[in-house]
Amino acid sequence: MMLILAVLGLTACEKTLDVADDGMSQGIGQVKNSLLQVRTRASGSVPEEKTVAYPVTVYVFQGDECRAAQIIGDEGQTLNIELTEGAYMVYAIGGASAEDYVLPTTADALSTSAIMLREGKGHGDLMTAKASVTLEDGEANTVTLGMERRVMMLQNVVLRKIPMAATAVSLTISPLWQSVTVGGNYSGTDGAYALNLEKQGDGRTWQSATTAFLLPPSSSPASITVRITTATGTRSYTYQTSDELEEGYKINIEGTYTEAVGVTLSGTIEG
Repeated sequence: MMLILAVLGLTACEKTLDVADDGMSQGIGQVKNSLLQVRTRASGSVPEEKTVAYPVTVYVFQGDECRAAQIIGDEGQTLNIELTEGAYMVYAIGGASAEDYVLPTTADALSTSAIMLREGKGHGDLMTAKASVTLEDGEANTVTLGMERRVMMLQNVVLRKIPMAATAVSLTISPLWQSVTVGGNYSGTDGAYALNLEKQGDGRTWQSATTAFLLPPSSSPASITVRITTATGTRSYTYQTSDELEEGYKINIEGTYTEAVGVTLSGTIEG
């Protein structure tokens, strides 16, 4: 009887020690007892540039692995993300809603993952930011991300003295970047934007109805093509522009048609 009790006692002690060893093997560095707080601000110098485009999707990477993906919905919100101690890269994409873009999840996000537009959708006021941060055990660290605009705004296009016989007038800008990545770089070089203009009351002025956010040209010079369609066919006029189309600017394009030279274009950019 004493021998049996001794064996049972030894077995119980061994089981208790195994549980304790499993807990200790995690180590302090494997416990999520460090807090990363993330806020956003615009990095512009004038009031209009100081508006952050929400929602802002925040990705937190440790090495090549995404540890967290969370959304800041408005200006007053601060993310609180529990992490283990270590070094991290924080990336943010502003102005990209889930309704308009396909956003990578924590499970499949890479810093090179492209934020792709859904079919039939147009770009929003895309902004990006990134920062490196190191968390110590038990530490709370607040990171304020300075969001930078990555798109230009095509604000107005107007073409005058177009022949009365015109049935359609359009303008195309290419090549444009197609998307931005989680890490804030541009991706895809073969993008283009086509804008159909509307005939105005005088019958000879054609103008755009809405503004549009566009990623900047992927190469220089970029091309601007004007197409004028009549009953006899379509004539196109293509112009090269080197560095007038840039992120963070409002673009206005004006043109005048003359029979001798076709369409003469001019334009302005405004910060």
